[in-house]
Amino acid sequence: MEKGEKEMNLPLDGIRVIDLSRTLAGPYCASLLGEMGAEVIKVEQPGEGEENRRWPPVINGESCNFLSVNRNKKSITVNLKERDGRKIVREMVARCDIFIESFRPGTMEKMGLGYEALRGPNPRLIYCSISGYGEKGPLREMPGYDMTLQAYTGHMAITGEEDKIPIRMAAPILDMSTGITAYGAIVTALLSRGQTGQGQKISCSLLQTGVSLLGYHAVNFLVAGILPTRAGSGVWHLVPYQAFPTKDGFVVVGAANERAWKEFCRALQAEPLAADPRFATNADRLAHRAELVQLLSEIFRKRTSEEWVSVLNRAGLVGAAVRPLDQVLTDEQVLVNEMVVNMNHPRVDPLRLLGMPAIFSDTPGRPQLPPPLLGEHTEKILSWLGYSQEAIQQLKERGVT
Repeated sequence: MEKGEKEMNLPLDGIRVIDLSRTLAGPYCASLLGEMGAEVIKVEQPGEGEENRRWPPVINGESCNFLSVNRNKKSITVNLKERDGRKIVREMVARCDIFIESFRPGTMEKMGLGYEALRGPNPRLIYCSISGYGEKGPLREMPGYDMTLQAYTGHMAITGEEDKIPIRMAAPILDMSTGITAYGAIVTALLSRGQTGQGQKISCSLLQTGVSLLGYHAVNFLVAGILPTRAGSGVWHLVPYQAFPTKDGFVVVGAANERAWKEFCRALQAEPLAADPRFATNADRLAHRAELVQLLSEIFRKRTSEEWVSVLNRAGLVGAAVRPLDQVLTDEQVLVNEMVVNMNHPRVDPLRLLGMPAIFSDTPGRPQLPPPLLGEHTEKILSWLGYSQEAIQQLKERGVT
């Protein structure tokens, strides 16, 4: 098939991906593969497409949610409930390198599209399954959403204010991180295939991602038996290390060791705090957290957030203003690191999306295609598979595509 115009070869040029995934994790993974040159064919249900196309806000018929994770793709509509629809998918998979799906475990096998069925005619196939709770265990068939997995994997238990309702992370962190994990796993499998000539199956899940992102919180429990508590904007084991109200907003600051604590007090012109025995060590500050937070809050309210950031940065200390997204997405530091990109789109103009979170010195990824309209490339893909115009029309009339 023809690909979008490119200025230069990218690392994944010549790699073809079939994307049967939905919502966020799988689609984000596939869009990253496309960013690095892979040809990605997105398979959706005729007439309605995936549910992500209908999530608000919807601009000129296009969901911002869908637009956020579906660039660099071509769209074909295929009814997987129809035998001929499944046949079309198998024909595409026989000519592709990577297959991504996010149905509940066991669903693909029932449709004859599981790994064992597809790798026979294509032993080089890399098959990536993305699920909520993983492919093993009693919850394998449970539907998984970012919010429910944030609760199940313990993140909500350690997020929010102490003794108040647990809070989920507002960004879909488990979905997006699972997409990045799947991207890395797929590229690793491509490297392995280069050595062995064989593909393999990859299983990713929001459960696995959620547990892995617990990081030192999990190890604190596994090794020391310590359960972390909710500490609002801060952390349970360091003081000060949190947000404080300022004259015009909030600023996040931290002093992670005793040397930094003394320099912190000096920068704030609050040397008496450094000399106070209640706050001499981090253990002391933890024991007197409430008193220290109150004293520091009174100090930080005297200046604006940017004034405090300037003071702290000049002293080589940690400090950042809590900024709304309109400031973040127009910020020079964000823009110079290519995290906002512009694309042409037939319905949404201008279309501005987020950049790939990595910069390559010699083969920088770049947007290849705008997020596709539903079924935009159906006829072209079927022609590539060898279907005549008459056959394509019949499939459409029968509701197969």
